[in-house]
Amino acid sequence: MKFSIPSLARSSIINKKTLKLLSDYNIPKKDIYVFVIEEEYNKYREIVDKDINVIVGDRGIGQQRSFISNYFNEGEKIVSLDDDITKIYELKNKKLEELDNLYKFCDKAFTLLNGEGMCGVYPTDNPYYMNENISTDLKFCIGQLRIFYNNQVIENSRKYILLEDYETSLKYWLDKKIIRFNNICVKADFNKLAGGLKSVCKRDFHTKAVEVDKFYEEYKQFCFVSDRLTKEGRKIDIRFKNKLIR
Repeated sequence: MKFSIPSLARSSIINKKTLKLLSDYNIPKKDIYVFVIEEEYNKYREIVDKDINVIVGDRGIGQQRSFISNYFNEGEKIVSLDDDITKIYELKNKKLEELDNLYKFCDKAFTLLNGEGMCGVYPTDNPYYMNENISTDLKFCIGQLRIFYNNQVIENSRKYILLEDYETSLKYWLDKKIIRFNNICVKADFNKLAGGLKSVCKRDFHTKAVEVDKFYEEYKQFCFVSDRLTKEGRKIDIRFKNKLIR
């Protein structure tokens, strides 16, 4: 089981976030791989523990995820984590508690997958919307924490940037299988920290809307467009249709 962390411009925080989390869960350092761009390699190598692997990969979220897939063997067990995760929670009695054992949880996920596909977790850390079950229908699995048997065809086929999590979820569901733990979520600082792989692309409403329209036209039998007003302004997203079973 390999724990991979794509990271960009966050050498100053990675030891305090995801690497600390993995250390707290006693994940062997030799099984942890941090993927960076070439010009930042020395900066990461200086601050990351010498027993943790630091690998020069590619720039951009889709490109780096493809590089990671090609770096490991086909079918290998991979746990992919964003670099800004501080906690992993489990829903118990309608309250969030810290997950007891990360390795055991990942091992359970691989057992359920039985050699193919991807497991994900609930996309927000809000216990009100979560429930204590596991989904096997088409569900969005956020890229912050993915557990999957390496499938290089799927991992190298991304066409979308801001919707790459949706694209990846759909492609694993169409080709293999997808499982989502609706009782597990992560706490991360995605929108609060500078850097990150998505910092190299535009994230304004227009750019997102163009991707959403393109995604919908390609996959409209599986999804719909959510265009709404929030306190933060107008937001547009893709939503998968309910209870789609292969």
